[in-house]
Amino acid sequence: MKKMIIILGTVLILSISISLLATGPFDPFFSRFKNSFEKKDYLSALKSLRSSLQLFWKQSPLLVDNVRFVKGENNSYGIYTPKYGDKFTKGEPVYLYMEPVGYTIKKSPKGFYEFGFTADFYLTDKDGKILGGQKDFAKLNFKTWNFNTEVALTFTYTFSGLKKGRYKIITHLKDKNSDKKVITEKWINII
Repeated sequence: MKKMIIILGTVLILSISISLLATGPFDPFFSRFKNSFEKKDYLSALKSLRSSLQLFWKQSPLLVDNVRFVKGENNSYGIYTPKYGDKFTKGEPVYLYMEPVGYTIKKSPKGFYEFGFTADFYLTDKDGKILGGQKDFAKLNFKTWNFNTEVALTFTYTFSGLKKGRYKIITHLKDKNSDKKVITEKWINII
């Protein structure tokens, strides 16, 4: 009898949880997507997916994806040449690529979607001692006709006077239109 009550209680909790998920904020978009897709109305299906992405974007914190070293500064979203490893020679520029997610996009009265970032950086030694840095070393503003979620940033760091050893680049990325911010940390080895 006790086992039966526990099983029924568990089923009831799961049923309530599933129905709460089914009526969540994304459900209308997924329903429209499914209906449009089944009717082979692919543009409408795509619009439904984009609407759900916009809702996610507004609720997400600022994140960075695909943070990596690259071989140059002229990159676009997903278009770059990776630099494998963390070894750099003295004076060699360090190119750090990242794809921000969840930044605040505002629509202007003229119909543009506007967003942007500022960035600070710090360089520490292997023990965490701050050796240098700069506040607001990057101020980046974007204006597009679409709700653009595919943006790539590449920061160029050039250090002089570093001895051979291990160092950490700490980058603070701040959303221009909100108080959202995120920190990335990447180790480099000067050889």
